[in-house]
Amino acid sequence: MTHRLILIATATLSILILSGCNDEYYNGDGGAYHPPPHDYDAPRKELIDNCKGKVREEVRKRIGYGAKIDWGRIDMYNSSRYETTINGKGTAKNHGRKHKLFYRCQMNRRDAWVRSARIELDDSGYSDGGRNWDKKAIRACKERIRYQTERNIHQQFSLEFTRHQVSTPAKRQRHVTGEAKLHGRYGNGKIAYDCKLRVKPLRLDSAGYRWLKPLPTSGGGRDSYQPGITNRDAKHRCHQNLKNRLKLFGYHKIRFPGSSVRDIGNNRKRVDIRVRALTEDSNPVEENYRCRINSRNGKVLDMDKIW
Repeated sequence: MTHRLILIATATLSILILSGCNDEYYNGDGGAYHPPPHDYDAPRKELIDNCKGKVREEVRKRIGYGAKIDWGRIDMYNSSRYETTINGKGTAKNHGRKHKLFYRCQMNRRDAWVRSARIELDDSGYSDGGRNWDKKAIRACKERIRYQTERNIHQQFSLEFTRHQVSTPAKRQRHVTGEAKLHGRYGNGKIAYDCKLRVKPLRLDSAGYRWLKPLPTSGGGRDSYQPGITNRDAKHRCHQNLKNRLKLFGYHKIRFPGSSVRDIGNNRKRVDIRVRALTEDSNPVEENYRCRINSRNGKVLDMDKIW
């Protein structure tokens, strides 16, 4: 009898202990079970503030402790299950010099920890008084390549210029070439870029890029398939890209009297375009351009003027 009482008491104690362990997952809504939280994301403000703190450190290392930062535009997206990417574009000032600032942070979504932070500063500044045309040419080229990629690539990404080279084919001409990495949600890509400019005053004659490694457009599987575009669509996209480009130089009344399309392999099409327009001074011009476009996803790879 005593032995049975001991067994019953032991069983009752075990039930009480197990019930006590589970109490923290119940609340007062009728005893419903709620598992503990496991996918908590840190607040957006905390993620951005921690990123800014790290970027501020990197900027001060480069241009001095007294640097003041205007954070400008900030883009933020979840790049993986536990990671958030923050891209920003603003300005940094110190000692009377103003620099364009591009920054990128990889953040832990749970604890807002900065995994990595990269910055790109336009070290040529805005106050060189026209003394260094090479730096001006590099800056203008990078700005145009950044503009082209942002218009052509239909996903969130950041651009990191990795190298550049300047040559002088003539006294008042500059030829800028280089490479850049693209960091997107589904992986990384790489481009080579090429710009031709004139100086005194500075004028960009042509700018374009080509893919060395395409930027993935999805995480893989069936969703990564993209049907090819038609010749008509390729022509339309190249026309629109060129029209936007010419408007930046003050061209107006832009018409395309003739264009031809051909496949050139490696999922590419080439579009040769004849354009008629009026310049900023209302002088008539007729020019020829060559557009290369990805025949699978319709992205313009480069646009070159044919002399």
